[in-house]
Amino acid sequence: MPKTERREAEPSARAAQLSEAFRTDYRSYQYRFVEFLVEHLADVSRTFSGDLQQVMVLAILGQVRLRAVREAATRGEAPAMRIQGDGTTASRISDVTSIPRQTVRRKLLALQKLGWVTQDDGGLWRIVADADGVATPVRRDLAGLDERALLRIARLVADLEDLADRQSRAVAETPAMRS
Repeated sequence: MPKTERREAEPSARAAQLSEAFRTDYRSYQYRFVEFLVEHLADVSRTFSGDLQQVMVLAILGQVRLRAVREAATRGEAPAMRIQGDGTTASRISDVTSIPRQTVRRKLLALQKLGWVTQDDGGLWRIVADADGVATPVRRDLAGLDERALLRIARLVADLEDLADRQSRAVAETPAMRS
């Protein structure tokens, strides 16, 4: 089996194993996940003065940019200010988020005033990147939020792995499994 296929199969097997462990102790899983989600959304909401629609619009643009950067890297290309496929339209953002198109356009204009996004002549919106193609003003400006999110996610992953490990040990220790 080629390496790329193996990498895709492994997470699926691990995901099935984890989901089974989480189902077994659903209350513990759900509590930890909701705790993470509420803490993260509250932090994001404070950072964006309660404008979670603006967060969604920015997140979609960030996702499009990151996908394009990752694909360029797999082709062996260095990051650039503009990467093929790193933009999208207000209509597409509206379709993905279910936020009305006019609202999306207002959010994009607000993000543009912050210097985080730009619109090209073809109408595509994209994250503004520095000349090196790697750094972005939005990432610099949101560094505190990014650092808190990274720590929160690491804590969530560690907690969920512990939960899954406890479930695996409990299953292995049951009499039916030993015989």
